[in-house]
Amino acid sequence: MEKYKIFVSGVQKELEEERLAVKEVLISNSTLRDFFDVFLFEDLPAKGKSPVSTYLKQVENSDVYIGIIGNEYGIKGKDGLSPTEREFRRFIKPESHGEILIFIKGKDDSKRDKDTQRFIKTIENSYIYKCFVNIDELKTQVLNSLISYLDEKGILSKLPFDQAICRKAGYQAIDEEEVRDFLENRAIKLDVDIPKISIKDFLIKTLKVVKEENGELKPTNAGLLFFGKNPSEYISQSEIRIARFKGVTRIKFIDSKEIRGPIYKMLGEVEMFFRRNTRLANKIVEFKRVDIPEYPYEAIREAVINAIAHRDYAYRWSPIMFSIFDDRIEVSSPGGLLPGLDIKNLEGHHATRNKTICDIFHETKDMEKFGTGIGKMKRIMKEHGLAEPEFLEEGNFFVAKFYGPGDKILDLVPSIPKERQTDLRELGLNERQIEALRLMVNEKETLTIIQYTEKFKVTDKTARMDLKELVSKNFVEKVGKTKGSYFKAKT
Repeated sequence: MEKYKIFVSGVQKELEEERLAVKEVLISNSTLRDFFDVFLFEDLPAKGKSPVSTYLKQVENSDVYIGIIGNEYGIKGKDGLSPTEREFRRFIKPESHGEILIFIKGKDDSKRDKDTQRFIKTIENSYIYKCFVNIDELKTQVLNSLISYLDEKGILSKLPFDQAICRKAGYQAIDEEEVRDFLENRAIKLDVDIPKISIKDFLIKTLKVVKEENGELKPTNAGLLFFGKNPSEYISQSEIRIARFKGVTRIKFIDSKEIRGPIYKMLGEVEMFFRRNTRLANKIVEFKRVDIPEYPYEAIREAVINAIAHRDYAYRWSPIMFSIFDDRIEVSSPGGLLPGLDIKNLEGHHATRNKTICDIFHETKDMEKFGTGIGKMKRIMKEHGLAEPEFLEEGNFFVAKFYGPGDKILDLVPSIPKERQTDLRELGLNERQIEALRLMVNEKETLTIIQYTEKFKVTDKTARMDLKELVSKNFVEKVGKTKGSYFKAKT
């Protein structure tokens, strides 16, 4: 979309600070920066053209005129007008349909020269203006006026971010394959049939993430986040930045990735990164092999989903941060707690900035209602034998911290659920093989063919058959091909 052009007018010498303040408002605010270009005469490079014709050409091509009036009228030209009033008159010529914003410095008219007083009366008769007494007040009034201008144009919606239409995108920005995958997942999770309606009708009528505007179908921001072909093209903050750091600080990282795309694909990539950057230990307990993950991923995934659902999307250049350290995992999302929520008493309390995003997560049971996420994370960590996660606010970020077992990962065995326990007898292993596996896994021993025959009082042929079966079941691996070869637990 082409940006709106703003022309800033006012006596340059007297109002230099105010003119620059208007420009600062525009370039420092990410929303305004996306929609406006600002013109200040002092920014022009030296040229041979007439300065009068240059600035009048700029004012004619502008969409918004911002006039700042102080005490001085300015140097009059041959037409008896100051540059400020000349610019104002050029902007309001009959064919102009632009927006006029006037800001008057101070309230004591006795300090103004007569021409300035006359100019103000001309403005008062036809236009609304604002008075200000200092730079901060001017900045606030300019910001509010320009936000109001965009809102009247229908560019900014009063709806929450996730419910607002993304006017830069059309329906073609939606990936219908993503919607089909979502419907299949939803059908499995809810134990329902896939609805017998079109993809478009499901998005429009059921999820309400596509809306009609001026005869065109347009996705909402939530629709793009979940089903967009490339959500970050329109929503730059739709990103999860993930890293595995060396040690316990952010000085050096071992692995990192910037994850973008529709939400469920991002969740899949987060899980793959997590799996390759956290430990999975093994232990033989009685007749079972127990797989021991360093962290229960279900708790970590809950934190990531909460970050996506509850973050403040007004932070346009702030991604969700997922950090893995030697001793902990941190999930950090932009935006502090909503008013009324207490960081020390979050469990059981529910509030969100993004109701539609939460509702879509509810559709696949990836998020429960009634504020149960905090309690769920605590319960899962405790069941895994780890400390409850810590929740805190750091500046304008909400952070969830999960502390791992460190060197005591094998102590988590009693907490490991049955689905992570493999009955080795059911796999057909004999007692010799189970004991050999225990030595290699638990005691970190290695065994040669000769050692195996001596330890278990079996023939060379039996030893080879036993170990070959352990290799085929992917429990152990053979190192070397000569007489010096040996077998060790596969990591």
